Amino acid sequence: MIDRRILLLIALMLPISSLVSAADEPPRVLPAGKVPQDSRLEPLKDLNGYFPFSPSTSPKAWNRRAERVRRQLLVSLGLWPLPTRTPLNPVIHGRVDRDDYTVDRVYFESMPGFYVTGSLYRPKDHSGPMPAVLCPHGHWANGRFYDTGVAKVKQEIKQGGEQFEEGGRSPLQSRCVQLARMGCVVFHYDMIGYADCTQISYQVAHRFAKQRKEMNRDSEWGLFSPQAESHGQSVMGLQTWNSIRALDFVSQLPGVDPKRLAVTGASGGGTQTFILCAIDPRPAVAFPAVMVSTAMQGGCTCENASGLRVDTGNVEFAALFAPKPLGLSAADDWTKEMSTKGFPELRQHYAMLGHADHLMLISRTEFAHNYNSITRHAMYHWLNQHLKLGLAEPIEERDFQRLSQEEMTVWSGATTKPAQGPDFERDLLAWWHADTQKQLQALTPRDASSLRDFREVAGGAIDVLIGQDLPAAADIVYDQNYKEDLGDILHMMGLL
Repeated sequence: MIDRRILLLIALMLPISSLVSAADEPPRVLPAGKVPQDSRLEPLKDLNGYFPFSPSTSPKAWNRRAERVRRQLLVSLGLWPLPTRTPLNPVIHGRVDRDDYTVDRVYFESMPGFYVTGSLYRPKDHSGPMPAVLCPHGHWANGRFYDTGVAKVKQEIKQGGEQFEEGGRSPLQSRCVQLARMGCVVFHYDMIGYADCTQISYQVAHRFAKQRKEMNRDSEWGLFSPQAESHGQSVMGLQTWNSIRALDFVSQLPGVDPKRLAVTGASGGGTQTFILCAIDPRPAVAFPAVMVSTAMQGGCTCENASGLRVDTGNVEFAALFAPKPLGLSAADDWTKEMSTKGFPELRQHYAMLGHADHLMLISRTEFAHNYNSITRHAMYHWLNQHLKLGLAEPIEERDFQRLSQEEMTVWSGATTKPAQGPDFERDLLAWWHADTQKQLQALTPRDASSLRDFREVAGGAIDVLIGQDLPAAADIVYDQNYKEDLGDILHMMGLL
């Protein structure tokens, strides 16, 4: 005789469909043809989807929403908690002297052994306190070393986008020179994989398309691997941390006013501008050019991270800067509908917060994707007004002598290029992971105070990962009003 306990186990292991006759319909939760309301069953949204922004109805409601979105940004970028701010160990050398400004070569460590590189522009005949402007460059060929060439600049002058054959060949240098002439300290720094910042290559950082078997390990993994993604490690996270440390660098320079910091960049540099200004409270003015829109959200691996834009998007990220002054630009690209999709909602948002005059859009859709002279002049006006530079308007660019690549590269003379390649990449992510683990272990609950800290960090991350806010401890109510001892369940079923 077969033991009834074995029969029970067999029954529990059988699929439900095998327990009903072929003539019977399988049990249903919903009527035939109807599916549950589950976002996992909806069409996938890619970077070319529609990412609208719905303004909050009150400052109180916005504060709650802003905290949630800002935390989602930090968790998705692997910056929750923020990495340890290790010594920058900055090196400033190789000065180039121009008529009314100077340019130095700079490198410093954002993480141990990981270098941020760039050019530091400073005005002559100015003493502190001076405002400072960060300039992330975006996806221009060769980044900080970009030269558009004689033929193209002549075409842009003919179209009205540029004024000068010499200065117009580098719209990136143009804004740095003019801002220095306006009395600002300017740091023009490299995106990962560009110019002097090649410890992680351009192909890995911006063109990654195929998994690398040697980087998919349980330890010592590389970027874009399942291990890196599950630990929140990405090129975008590293690049954003570089921007945070660049802000650390300029704010500590002698003569810089840390209360008058601005950030401006276009395209991928626009992405870095509004992301940095969303998560770091120090910038006072922002001007992300040709990037903020309800359409394409960032077409490069350096502008995307797992979980980043779930139920949100770039317009809301830009809204996190409110009510501080935010200038935007649109062109004949994915931003061309910004004046009717995205900007009206941002204007409503700023008005709700009582600062409608702190928002501006220059829409010049006759030009392709750019940060040309016309847009730069709008930016100069915006920074002159809100950094309180006190300059007479209109501000006009003057031509200048472009810096050559030899005059800009930081790895010159006695300086030696740092480690790079796959081994460096694995070591960098290993340090990042170990630093995070050390911080989390330090939060191990020991008393009421440490429990609150642990809940804020660990619970805050879990909220983002599961897509639902956890209830506060005080909100959990437990009241046991019924109890019955049912004895041994197997005795109840007559199996023993």
